Parts: sequence; structure tokens; C-alpha cells
Amino acid sequence: MRYTLCSIAIALVALSPVRGGVDEDFVVIKAGRVITVSGEEFSPGVVVIEDGKISAVGGDLEYPSSAKVIRAPHETVMPGLIHPRSRFGLGKYTRSGVQGDKHVTDEIDLSQMRFDDLLEAGFVAVAFVPSGTAIPGIAATYRTAGPDDSRLLDENSYLHVVPKWRSGGRKMLGGALKKAKDEIEKVKKAREEWDKKQKEKAEKEAAEDNEEDAGEDADDDSGDESYKDDDDSDSDEVDDSDSDADPDQAEEKKEEKFEPPKIDPKHQPLVDLIQKKDGTRMMVAITRASDLLHFDAVMEPYEDLSYSLYLATSRSSDYHLAVDKLGEREATVVLRPWTHYMPYTTFRYNLMNRLSQAGCSVAVTPMGDSRDELLRLRSRLADLLRTGLSREAALKAMTLNAAKAIGLDDKLGSLEKDKFADLTFFDGDPLDPHSKVTRVMILGEIVWKKDKKLAGRN
Repeated sequence: MRYTLCSIAIALVALSPVRGGVDEDFVVIKAGRVITVSGEEFSPGVVVIEDGKISAVGGDLEYPSSAKVIRAPHETVMPGLIHPRSRFGLGKYTRSGVQGDKHVTDEIDLSQMRFDDLLEAGFVAVAFVPSGTAIPGIAATYRTAGPDDSRLLDENSYLHVVPKWRSGGRKMLGGALKKAKDEIEKVKKAREEWDKKQKEKAEKEAAEDNEEDAGEDADDDSGDESYKDDDDSDSDEVDDSDSDADPDQAEEKKEEKFEPPKIDPKHQPLVDLIQKKDGTRMMVAITRASDLLHFDAVMEPYEDLSYSLYLATSRSSDYHLAVDKLGEREATVVLRPWTHYMPYTTFRYNLMNRLSQAGCSVAVTPMGDSRDELLRLRSRLADLLRTGLSREAALKAMTLNAAKAIGLDDKLGSLEKDKFADLTFFDGDPLDPHSKVTRVMILGEIVWKKDKKLAGRN
């Protein structure tokens, strides 16, 4: 029996057999093997799911007797695969320039898209990107199946940045960021001017009030006895001197507030990045080591912007020259799973392994979105295992690190408490090229089975 103290604690606290009469939605998977990705593996293993989220993972856990049990004694269960950069099922077009107001969600009609190939390959989520160069728009992440109202996981996964570094890419990205900074300064300046006018207005009103009070004091001291008698005679009357005040003007004065000038919508995502708005990030494509130097030069005036890097390259590349720099910053890197060659040589090297060992969070994207390439992803990773890539790095590249690249590692990518129960079942080891996906689960519900079409499957 293999389990951790943490697993026992979760089982005892979260899975008490007495639930106060509340009918909770529990699903229990009893598998031959459970791979958490974030830590221990269990053989056999148990995953407990409550209301679509993981409640506990371990080797031998207690669970409510009323729970639905999925028995998979000959299957391996792990987090579902995540595609961090895809055009699956979308049309072909090209877009250029700074187009931050364009959104890939405008291209997607789930009722017209078939996700069978992604499900067959074990993917539970896919980040769709707008096509083009420069800044073609914003990517969004969708589940590959499940209820329609749960399909869109994140409508602002990242700003897609594809500079042509050799022909003005540095100028384009630098200019776009500067324009965004100018937009921020425009709002800041307008606010300062508004605050100044409000202060001057308040000072003027205060001065007028003081003059009025001084005049009233002078009248009180005039020595006019008849005035005093009149005042005494009316002492019991209510002062309604402000009764004729316009209520609309009072309300307008009360609700007066600063109205900032509008931000250029094409640059709004970059404004959000610079201002470090929660959930904002960009994925920047580079094609050679020197592109990283251009990127760093552009980013120098902008501190700690959130980004990941997509290594858009052929097999022959000089990325090995940038490995140490990427490792020092613990960069999140997305790349395709092939063995690289030194430029103009036949010398091969495992770039993915080098990046992982240097300290990068390495995510992997299929070579393409065809059915064959989606299915080949795991076998290509298996090839890299033979030349040094660790099993842990390979598993994380398809799951946890891929989730991190699109900003969803707090919800997907590993079997941990409170993460979504979006899982993939295999008939063997996931990194065995001969193993196949047997089932896919979304939010605790089986949505796909090998050789069987299920209700709600797209």
C-alpha cells in the first residue's frame, strides 16, 4: 500500500462518511496506476472527485459508499493533455500589424467543429491562436468536450506575438509597447489635470463661502436694533433658505467623477500587460538565438512582464546558444518535440532536455494539428527519452508546463486537490508509443471512449 500522510489527511477530513445530509456528487476512479505529474505515482491508485474537481489522490483512500465508482484496473490515469498553441479546425488567413483588438473567439463556432482527433490523442484543452505575424490578436483556451457552458476555459489566454525579427520585428514590438505606455501616460495626465481642476474649483468655492460668511458677520455687528427685533420675532420659524436649490444640480455635483480618455483598443492588451493586470501574458515567437537578444533589448524598459516563448524553428537551429540565458530566467518555453541539429552539420542534440536541465519550464506542442501528428506527440517524446530527456520532464511538457504556458496551471495539468477533474486514461504507460487513449474525462464525466461515441461529445 502506497500513500502519503497528506493523502490520509485529505481522505479523513474531506471524505468523512457523514455529510450532514447533503447529497454531494462524488466520482471515484480506481485505476491500475495513477500519475499525478506534480508528485508521486500510485500503483494501484485512487482518484476521488467531488463536483467535477479532484478531492483526493492516493493509493488507498476512503470514499462515500454512495459514490459512483469507475473501475480501471488495467488502465493508467493522468492529467489530460493540453495543446498550448493550435489552429485546429480553423480557417486559413494571414494578418499583420498590431491587432490587439482581434480575438480568436470570433472565429470559433463549437457547433461546427469536431474535436474527435484531439480527444483520441488524449487532449482535454486546446489554446487557439489567431493567425498572422506581428501581433495578430488574442488566444483563447477551450475544453475539447463537455457541457457548452463549460467549454471556454479562458477567453484571454495570451497575446499572440509573432515578430519578423529580421525585418523590423524589434521596431514593431518596441513601438507597440511604447504606444501602450503613451496611452497609460495619456490617462495619467488627464487624471492629473482633472484633479488639478477639481482642487482649484474646491478652493474657489471655499473662498466664496468665506466671503459670504464674512458679509453675514458684518451685518450681525451693524448695531441695527430693528434687525435684531425682526430676527427675534422670527426665531421660531424654520430656515428654508436652500429650499429652492435645484436637486438635479446637487445630484450632478455629487456624482461628478473622472472619465478617462479611451485607450486605443489595438494596444489595450499591451496596456494591461504593462499595468500587470491579473491573468495577462503574451507568447512571443523566436526563431533563432539572436532573436532573444532583440527581445531582451525591447523588454528592458518594461519590468517583469508576463510572457512565455515559442521556439518556432526547424530541426536545424542555434538555440543551444541561448539555453543558459533562458535557464537563468527560468523561462517558460514552448517547442515542438524533435531532435535538433547544429546549423550546417549533422550533429544532433536534445534541445528539450538541455532547456529542462537548465531550469526552464518546457511545454510541448504537436508538430501540426493533423490527426497523425496529434497521435504522434507521445511517441516523439519517447524518442527524446532515449537521448536524455527525463520521464518527469516529458510528462510535464504535455500537461503541467503546457498549462503554465497558457496561464491555467492553477486549474489543470496535475492531479491535485481542487483542480478540475479533466483526465486521460491509457491502456499502458503514456510514454509507451504502443499505448492508446481509452477514455477522456471532463469535470468528472467520461466524454469519450475508444471505439464508442458518447452523448455530448463534439
